[in-house]
Amino acid sequence: MATGPFLHDNLSEHVYCQQPVGFVDPSHPDVVCLLSKSLYRLKQEPRAWYERFVGFIAMIGFTPTRSDTSLFVLRRGQDMAILLLYVDDMIITASSLALLQHIIAELQGEFAVKDMGDLHFFLGVEVTRSAHDFHLSQAQYAEDLLDRAGMSNCRPISTPIDVKPKLPATSGAPVPDSSEYRQLAGALQWLTLTRPDIAHTVQQICLHMHDPRDGHLALIKRVLRYIQGTSDRGLHLPASRSLDIVAYSDADWAGCPDTRRIYVGVLHLPW
Repeated sequence: MATGPFLHDNLSEHVYCQQPVGFVDPSHPDVVCLLSKSLYRLKQEPRAWYERFVGFIAMIGFTPTRSDTSLFVLRRGQDMAILLLYVDDMIITASSLALLQHIIAELQGEFAVKDMGDLHFFLGVEVTRSAHDFHLSQAQYAEDLLDRAGMSNCRPISTPIDVKPKLPATSGAPVPDSSEYRQLAGALQWLTLTRPDIAHTVQQICLHMHDPRDGHLALIKRVLRYIQGTSDRGLHLPASRSLDIVAYSDADWAGCPDTRRIYVGVLHLPW
């Protein structure tokens, strides 16, 4: 679902602006306008929209989760609905069609909301659904990332990291352009959303964003070569009545080559 958010928001503070071109009062050209609603590119607009939206969905029964302020849950007896908000785009799912339609009607009564139907694409994630499962993929995003890095025609590799995955902080000379390193590292972080197979490698890459060296850049290029041959991989979510989450965590004993500290994996449940 999508809505144009920033034209709906009431401002909780006094904000003034100059009279817009073409609408200047000739008798009072120096007078400024007092805004009653937010405008695009106004610094207050994101907060005003969020407060406006959260205030309304709280009235219809949604509560924010502790782990993610953009994720909201509604519970009514045995029924449950989940809403994920990203600026003016949202995903809504519910345990029953009647509850889902009721929530959509409530939102459309308050905001200019457009129902986009079944979920197929959201924030770069492609969703393929069947009667038995979902498949989440970022194939197009991966191809765009390879193109941005100038590695669209690179030779694929079968593994994202070698047998000695821990890189010390001083692994070679400093890279010529550290900002490019950080941009690629950030882009790879987003790709881990549907690619947990590269999560450990990306974590190692991100440890050195403050002072990237040639060895760290070589690791970025290696994981990009791995993505070249596996761009269509993603997450498979089978249909299930259970809401239990099964996760695995690993810890290595004094595995950091610089501090000799332990790395531990942690899972934060959304509710």
